[in-house]
Amino acid sequence: MSDQTTLAELLAINERIGPAESAADSAWFEQLLHERFTMRRPGGALSTKEEFLAGLAPGSERRTTMVSVETHGTHRATASCLVEKWTLADPQQVQVFDNLRVFLRQDGRWRLLTWLAEPV
Repeated sequence: MSDQTTLAELLAINERIGPAESAADSAWFEQLLHERFTMRRPGGALSTKEEFLAGLAPGSERRTTMVSVETHGTHRATASCLVEKWTLADPQQVQVFDNLRVFLRQDGRWRLLTWLAEPV
């Protein structure tokens, strides 16, 4: 797989995360999340894969702006992005989160291992 193909694949995954989270697409996340997945939520709480999947619920629109995608060898990658999230209570209010995501290539596909989200 070429570097350009890898970067395009990782970019597409990262751009899909926001809409999948808003749509509570648990089947898509089940395939994406590594079995040892950990998320650090904006408030500091940690969630496992099971907790993340159980907490998915249809919700606010999200828009992702990629900052960087980098590969580290053939099976590791990081992605940095800003995610805008519109609140359900006030559609004019937007929350912005700085996200850092760590991926592993396993069994021929990228799996999300770690997701760190912080409010901007």
